[in-house]
Amino acid sequence: MVSLNARTKVLSYGGKDIQLIEDADFLAWAKAQGKTPWDAQREALHQGVLPSRYLKNLWALSVDEQKALAESKVFVLGCGGLGGTVAQLLARAGIGHLMLCDGDSFCPSNLNRQFFSHTANIGRSKAEEAAAGCLRINPLIQVHAVKDTLRAENAEALLQECHVAVDALDNLESRFVFEKACRSHGVPWVHGAVAGWFGQVSTFLPSSPIGLEAIYGTRRQRSQTEEALGVLGPTPAVIGSLQAMEVLRLLTKRPPAYAGRLLYFDGETGTFHLLPLCS
Repeated sequence: MVSLNARTKVLSYGGKDIQLIEDADFLAWAKAQGKTPWDAQREALHQGVLPSRYLKNLWALSVDEQKALAESKVFVLGCGGLGGTVAQLLARAGIGHLMLCDGDSFCPSNLNRQFFSHTANIGRSKAEEAAAGCLRINPLIQVHAVKDTLRAENAEALLQECHVAVDALDNLESRFVFEKACRSHGVPWVHGAVAGWFGQVSTFLPSSPIGLEAIYGTRRQRSQTEEALGVLGPTPAVIGSLQAMEVLRLLTKRPPAYAGRLLYFDGETGTFHLLPLCS
């Protein structure tokens, strides 16, 4: 049986030697070992072997931080414009386990902005299509599709062992249910919202008294004015990318950029504004 090291190559990158393995060689080794790609990836990283797909993560991330991502579990609620952006970026980054939750199906009006939608999958489950898409992007991770909405009754099972959660929803009422579930289970969550040219990001820590009411007050419904703005494709791509970056910060023990603050994006002027939040 060919060992893992026999399938690798050493590359000098950024002034350091790194032991790399290509996907095909890695998957062949995992199959020969009787391991799932996810288990095999964790073992390889613990041996200091990096799948070559993650080479460009270095040295923004260390090998130990890449290992931490492989050990992480992230829950993404909503698989549309925001969630689709977040999910595919986290899959590319190497998050070991993604839970993708959405009870909706793709429709034609999603095609302008939702990365996992295309003309051939209209009517299909957003969660299942996003999960399949993430595995096509990265077959070395675990991805589970949940064709459901988050409710008080299923929150414990869905958030179990999750390290970070992502709010990629499009309605206020569900956001507050999500907030309560995350706080109850001690899970930090990254909020994102978009309308028209505009978007926002904030991070909420379960130990902090600051929550969604610092942004929305007593509102629980989107206004008709907000609904009428629609959503331009680039807007959720920008906000979802910022959410994904915040998730990476949290998982690698970096200080969160948006805890206690709201980042507001104005796409019409191309400007960003950071606003303090109070409990």
